[in-house]
Amino acid sequence: MFDQRPAQSIIRGKNLYRILQAGVLLAWAVLGALVFWGVREVRHDAAAVAVESSAKGLAGAVTVLVNAVTTSGGDMVVSRLDSLGPSDLRRTFTDILGRHPDMASIMVSDGEGLRYLLLRGADGLLEAVPGQDGGWTLWRPDGSSSAAVAPERFDGAAVDKALAEEFRHLEPGQVNWRSAGRYVDAGESWLAAASLVQGGAGRVMLSFVFPVGVVVNQLDGAEKGRAEKVFLFWDNGSVLPVGDADRNPGAARQPGPAQEIPDPVIAAAAERMARDASLRGVPVPLRVRGEVWWAYLAPLSVFGDTLSLGVVVPMAGVIPSLGSDTFLQVFGSALALLGVAALYLLRRNRSRIETLGMRHGAARNADDVLRLIAEGESRGLEFKQTMRFNLKAGKNGKEIEHAIVKSVSAFINSEGGTLLVGVADDGTVTGFAEDSFANDDKALLHFNNLVNQYLGAEFSRYVETMAIQVGGATVIRALCMPARVPAILKNGQSEEFYVRSGPASRQLSFSQFHEWLRNH
Repeated sequence: MFDQRPAQSIIRGKNLYRILQAGVLLAWAVLGALVFWGVREVRHDAAAVAVESSAKGLAGAVTVLVNAVTTSGGDMVVSRLDSLGPSDLRRTFTDILGRHPDMASIMVSDGEGLRYLLLRGADGLLEAVPGQDGGWTLWRPDGSSSAAVAPERFDGAAVDKALAEEFRHLEPGQVNWRSAGRYVDAGESWLAAASLVQGGAGRVMLSFVFPVGVVVNQLDGAEKGRAEKVFLFWDNGSVLPVGDADRNPGAARQPGPAQEIPDPVIAAAAERMARDASLRGVPVPLRVRGEVWWAYLAPLSVFGDTLSLGVVVPMAGVIPSLGSDTFLQVFGSALALLGVAALYLLRRNRSRIETLGMRHGAARNADDVLRLIAEGESRGLEFKQTMRFNLKAGKNGKEIEHAIVKSVSAFINSEGGTLLVGVADDGTVTGFAEDSFANDDKALLHFNNLVNQYLGAEFSRYVETMAIQVGGATVIRALCMPARVPAILKNGQSEEFYVRSGPASRQLSFSQFHEWLRNH
């Protein structure tokens, strides 16, 4: 809808200054917010990428452990099992256990469950295959002795179920780590790594069982990237820090509850991951003792019995130079100085800006004048029917000229305003034909001469006049801008000082003028 307000009232001088001032403050705030937000995002992204890359790199190092087990001299010794016969499996796996003294056992399984087991016993290797009665028999590979497996140590049905489930979910090329406690009552002290290979009778799954310390040793010697703290995390909340044994030679490699971990950073990360499972697999920021850290859990389990590798990276170790606290402090100081300088320049040029705003919004055509008249006389608008002709006396009079300049000086000494000459008090456009000027230029010249005569030539730059045709009559529009020095009206031997008070001009006493000077 068309705005019925006059153009001058939309952007007046003080409003333009305030708009620019608010714009500077807003731009300062937005720029600061954008930069700080951008730097924050850069810092977060850099930390998130660093912690995630470190975790996945270390997870790869754990997978290398399985690859090392299955290779010999660069050849994959179990990439294809031509025969699943016990004698062939015994020969292959005995060689592997001989080359890897830390490995506890190797299992072969399929969609039905366990099919072969070779494990390291207290006095040598032991071999097991399912019996016809559904149980298991354990004997030495040389056949010298045999013994039934104690039921509290080995639950065949539970083992078959766990291995069959794992076989169905595992994809070629994947390595799934899980607690060996699913097979043997050993808690989190043993870990099993499973992968698929092609056997003589089809695809089977090999599971290699290690003490958890073997995995920890593998991680100890791996390239950790930017990771400062590494730990293993079980789905039940158990935690085992990596590297503690190096710092504390007597420390046992046994998982424990997060609250019992002496390292406050690992404890905080583990406790948070234990409370909220949705945080696992995504970078998570932490604040511990005033320092910001980022934690990440890289799942080592493809499914089910979730075992994860935890990595914690300090924010201070990964942020780029543009994201450092020093940069933020320097930038914040520079931004504050820039804002102060901009506000200082605005204030220094306030009068010019206000003048520019008033000139920009001044009435310049008949429609603008009519919109001004529709508002009626106010603090910033006054009507005068003539410039020098006294309608009551029927002749020219100095008192009419004095009233014109009085209004101009009051506007200049206040917030500025517009004087319309040729408009009656009731808003009727009459023109100023009674003044009998030869033409509009003569009328404008006379108006300017009145300003120079009564106020001084130095104030002419604060008054902008224009003759505008409105409905067949001429109206003089005098736009008066505020000045920062007092415009004193010289009336004969006396001097007068006027300001706007509502829709009228009011003369100030000497004490009031002194107060005006103090305020300006």
